[in-house]
Amino acid sequence: MIRNGFGHAAIILSGMILVLLIIDSINPAMTFINNNITKNLLWILCVISIFNAVAYVIKLKTKKNNNMQRRDNPPRQYK
Repeated sequence: MIRNGFGHAAIILSGMILVLLIIDSINPAMTFINNNITKNLLWILCVISIFNAVAYVIKLKTKKNNNMQRRDNPPRQYK
């Protein structure tokens, strides 16, 4: 359940960073990129992205292991 939240949080934070970058490129006087809040958002986005990637890799490995176990032990067919 928490693993699903990391992906959603990364999407939301990425959207926020994109909006700040666009606004900052249009009006550099707003200095969104040199702001401490933006730097903190970038740190949070990086950490969440790492957790999301690790959770995805773990999910893939467990899925692969489950598939391997199914091949080794095929289900019985009753007559």
